[in-house]
Amino acid sequence: MTNEEIKISLQKIWECKNDFSVIQTGKKSSRVNGFYRPATKEIFLHNKNFSSDNQMMYTAIHELTHHILISEKNVASVKSHTTLFWSTFYDLMDIAVEKGIYRRERSGATKELVGQTRKIQKEIIEAQKRLGELLGKINESCKSNGERYEDVVESDLQLSRSKAQELRSMSASQCEYSDEISKVIETVKDVVSAKKAAENGKTLAQIKAIASKKPALASDDDLDDPSSLKREKKRLERTIERLQDRLVQVEETLASIQGE
Repeated sequence: MTNEEIKISLQKIWECKNDFSVIQTGKKSSRVNGFYRPATKEIFLHNKNFSSDNQMMYTAIHELTHHILISEKNVASVKSHTTLFWSTFYDLMDIAVEKGIYRRERSGATKELVGQTRKIQKEIIEAQKRLGELLGKINESCKSNGERYEDVVESDLQLSRSKAQELRSMSASQCEYSDEISKVIETVKDVVSAKKAAENGKTLAQIKAIASKKPALASDDDLDDPSSLKREKKRLERTIERLQDRLVQVEETLASIQGE
């Protein structure tokens, strides 16, 4: 592909208000596949790094994302690869796939390995749910027998309190996703949008971005929907539990500082 052909393809993905240039360096780099120069609005691609135009297009879209965020959206951040960056990048990738500009090609060998990995992911999720159920039972046992649940979690099981809470939340949910995605879904207000994004195969960054957007105002029907109320109840219970745990920590710290 020529520089102009790459630029035309990128413009089909996103119609930029500010023009940019694409430059193939003719070099091979062991450090990066490409980079974006904001001052001159130039996308540089180390084309000798790629074995196909499709591979190069992936990096071109990556650098286009930098151009859009910096030049179009005025997003300036010390950390260039933020959640916003990755969610925007994969939104652009989805458009590129839909338009046939980028192809998610997978060899037979890779497909086989992906299948094996997804199977293990499912087994891990099921195991984590069982762990969450057991942690709930341990909590009840501790209450009945005058034991400190937190001490059992941290000393006997060598888990952090936050991780134990995540696992318990997973066991109480109907999510069939990874613990990372489940954590996002269980802690946002717009649960429906987050779940829909996960079901549609969106990346973790995209789900976070969708979940962070302010949801539409609920209608009276939504407020009366039993499933919505149950989700809200669980969310509030988890929030109260976390706040109570934090309150205990703050009180203990204050008592220590004040010498009580």
